[in-house]
Amino acid sequence: MEVVIIDDYMPTLEMMEAMLEHIEGISIHLFEDADKAYAYILSQQVDVILMDICMPETDGIEWCRRLKQHEQLQHIPVLMVTGYDDEQKLEKAFAAGAFDYIRKPFTMVELVARVQLAYRQKETMDQLKRTNEAYMESYRHMWTMQKKMNEDLQLARLVQEGLLPEPLNNEHIHLIGTYIPSTQLSGDLYFWQQVRPHMYAFIVIDVMGHGVASALVAMSIRSLLHGLMIKVTDPLLVVQELNRHAFQLFGKETKYYFTAFYGTIDVKKKVIEYVNAGHPPAILMTNRKIMLLKEGGIPIGIVANAPYKKGMISFQDDVYLILYTDGLIEVLGEECEKQLADVMQMSHTFDEMVKNINEKTQYDKGNDDITFVSIHVK
Repeated sequence: MEVVIIDDYMPTLEMMEAMLEHIEGISIHLFEDADKAYAYILSQQVDVILMDICMPETDGIEWCRRLKQHEQLQHIPVLMVTGYDDEQKLEKAFAAGAFDYIRKPFTMVELVARVQLAYRQKETMDQLKRTNEAYMESYRHMWTMQKKMNEDLQLARLVQEGLLPEPLNNEHIHLIGTYIPSTQLSGDLYFWQQVRPHMYAFIVIDVMGHGVASALVAMSIRSLLHGLMIKVTDPLLVVQELNRHAFQLFGKETKYYFTAFYGTIDVKKKVIEYVNAGHPPAILMTNRKIMLLKEGGIPIGIVANAPYKKGMISFQDDVYLILYTDGLIEVLGEECEKQLADVMQMSHTFDEMVKNINEKTQYDKGNDDITFVSIHVK
């Protein structure tokens, strides 16, 4: 404990030193000159200051106020030593920042108790300061790490969005997708491409969960799709291959699985073939009549060699098809299918239908990723 005592009368300094010197670990520094004491305190680590409230050349109250205005010194407790009963003076001393006072004449027990109390107060404040500094350093570190992580996630999101196909619009077909992630990364995915001169393949996937893990699974699947769609046109074989890949990727970790709707459209033969692997039913409209496409089986990645069935639909006139993930169900509620069907039937054009569905997702985006694909076979 480093203690500084300031008093213009040396016998008083020596008396207080004698009373305090038996305290274990104490180091006492005596000053008759307040300015010299101030200079010493600036350069050394001091724990407690005892200051005569009234000295010939120094006002103890003003000296205390000056000390408390210094950022590095304001935490040091100051005990005012006074021989007066002037309550107004004591009030000013406390207003200037004094920790306590001791009135002359005082006993050794009283002086020791006041000094030790002041020291404990400083130790408590120092510990609080160290804790706050450590907390702030930890917070700055976490903030830096969070900022870096957010930047990495933003980059990953841009990469993920870059893997989504551009709208496809020609004389035979129009495909357009909407993707609204609940977090920076999503387990939703859609993809399509022309696989034969008169055939187009498309898929919508919803990986269980959200965030990085789901996004990585989705991106792993995406890496397969281009080559797989070109190589195999039968939806049944494509879904079986995706299931095989899922088990190769995850093994027995059945907590990782995904639903999928995969289909092909042959615009020359006017046939749609599809497999629904545990996915919300696609909604098909032709001649203002609605059909729900449910044929398929369980989600992919749950059972090895799971059986799947293929659905097939022939058409003559224009076909409108909506595929979506269950995030849209969370937004639209249990009557999601009916609401989408109503929108399809009330819309006069394909663009109007897409616009109306988009508007329905703007009010409440829910807690899940939202993805839907709109298809018009002309």
